[in-house]
Formats: sequence, C-alpha cells, structure tokens
Amino acid sequence: MDDFFRHITNNGNWILQLNIVFAAFFLSITLGFVFAIIYLRISKIIKNREIGKQKELFSNYIMLYLFDTNIPSIEEVKQFKEQYIQTKLSEKIAVKVLLIFEENFKGETNQKIKELFYLWDLRKIVENDLNSGKWYKIARAIYVAAELNLNDFSKNIEQYLDAEKDELRQQAILYFIQLSNKSPLLFLSKIKKPLTLWEQIYIEECLKSNYTGEIPDFSKWLNSDLASVKIFSIKMIGEYNQYENIPNLLPFLESKDLDIKKETIHSLGNLGYPELLIYLKETFQNEVPVLKSFILKTVMKIGAIEDVLELESMIPVEDWGTRQTLFKIKKRWNKKEFAFSTV
Repeated sequence: MDDFFRHITNNGNWILQLNIVFAAFFLSITLGFVFAIIYLRISKIIKNREIGKQKELFSNYIMLYLFDTNIPSIEEVKQFKEQYIQTKLSEKIAVKVLLIFEENFKGETNQKIKELFYLWDLRKIVENDLNSGKWYKIARAIYVAAELNLNDFSKNIEQYLDAEKDELRQQAILYFIQLSNKSPLLFLSKIKKPLTLWEQIYIEECLKSNYTGEIPDFSKWLNSDLASVKIFSIKMIGEYNQYENIPNLLPFLESKDLDIKKETIHSLGNLGYPELLIYLKETFQNEVPVLKSFILKTVMKIGAIEDVLELESMIPVEDWGTRQTLFKIKKRWNKKEFAFSTV
C-alpha cells in the first residue's frame, strides 16, 4: 500500500491525485453529515425525553393543586416555580400543560388554572410575545390569553383587530368574543377596516362555538360606518330570528348598496316578513339585472311558481342573465312536478 501511494506521488500522476483529494473531501463531508444527523437525532430524543418528564411533572403538580385536599400554599407554588420553571423552554411547557387542563375542565377549576398561571409568573411570556413584533408570536400570545381568559391584555390586543395579517385579526376577534359575557361583538365598534367575507363567517362560527352568553341585539351595528359590518348585522338578525328588528331592516330595502339590499331581502325572507313578496313584485321592473336574478330566487323561496311567472313579462329580452335564472327555476319546478305526478 505504501508503494502504491509512493508511486502516485512520485510519478506526478496529478489526475489520480486530484481524484483522490476529491474522494477524500466528499467522504469527509458525507461522514460529517452522518455524524451530524446522528447527533441531532440523539439530541432530539434526549430533549423530547426531558420535555416528557417536565410535562408529567407539571401535570402531576397541577392535578395536586386542583383536586388534592392538601392544596399547596402560595409560597409552595412559588418555590416549585423557582425550582422547576426557570428556562424559556420550561415556561412554554408549563403554559402548554395549563392549556391542556383548561380545555378539559370548566367552571371553578378554570379559575384555579388561571391562578396558577399568575403564581408561576407566566404572564411575562404573553407580554413578551405581544411586544415581540413577530406576528406568529403575537398570534400565539393572543391565543393563550383567550384560552385562559386573561382580561388584562384587552388594551394590548385591541390594536390587532385591524392588523394586516389575517391570523392576528382572527385571534383578536376570538379573544374578545371568548372573554365576553354580555357584549361579544363590542369590538365591531372599534374596527376601522372592512370585514372580509371569511371574517364574517369566522365571527358567526365563534359566536356559535366559543360564546356561551346571551345573544346580542345585532341592530346596534346597523348604523356602522362600515358597509361590511352593516351586512353582517343584517345577516345575523335573520339568522337568529330577531323579529323585533324587522322595522330596523326596512329602510335598507332602499339602499343603493346592492350587497346591503340583497342581504336585507334575504334576512326579511328568513324572518317571514309578510309584505316582502308584495314589495319585490312592485319594485322588480325597476331593479338592475343582478338584483332581478336574486329577487326571482327569493320570490320562488317565499312564494310560489305563479308569483315567479308574474314577473316574466317584466324581464327585457336583452337581459339574458335574468332570463337564464328564470329558465333554471322553471326547469327545476317542472322536474319536481313530474316527480310528484309519478308517485
């Protein structure tokens, strides 16, 4: 072997020498990657084991604090914190474990979880994340504040109702809905940017799944400066059958904003307003084509096929969109009639 290497170096076979250098270089890189992967994998396993131990430790202590007859004193809780919750990682683990308990318990237990959060001085995590300037940390902080019902962050979180990031706006909306007992939509009076369609859907879903208080009177926001808030309020009046607000909706039938007018017709239809059918027939001829198609569908929904056919003569020949809508309505009706007649 020594003779082989001596032969290579002495005879000036530079091509072979260069190949050997490259081979040694790539071999060292490959071995470096292998050792790095093994090191990272072992480090991750060790870290996950440590995290698992800390989760178990915190879970057992929380169970003791919530349900044991010998509840630890405030001093004992603080001593536990000084001993086991000193690093950023341990603080994050403690918050995650508290959130798990919060999801599974309600009532008085939730209040004790909140107490433990403050006794462990975990408030600073939320504060630091809210002031970090990084949207994902801010979103995480708002989520924690919402889940643990931390009311003292409302002023800080209010500014994110008009944030550029959708995730921040949604988390801020969830925060104010979840923490409210009587006025879950009070934030609608504070926002300055129009609500997107997805945000309107999100708010509606949050009201159904995250709010347990009394449903608000949506007419409070009919005078909003934002058309999107008006549309949302009109829709919710119809969705939640707030019949007492029918008089408040009627002026919007004359709105020049087509979206507002369409939502008003839709809500009044859902509320069963008896004069709506008469109004739609009387005003149909003077409406724009886009609204005529919508009116035809509404008339079919709240009236009968005869009511729709009354409007056929009012549709101009060149209005192909409205005529196509009429054709589809008649076609569906004929299919239903045929199916009924064959039974």
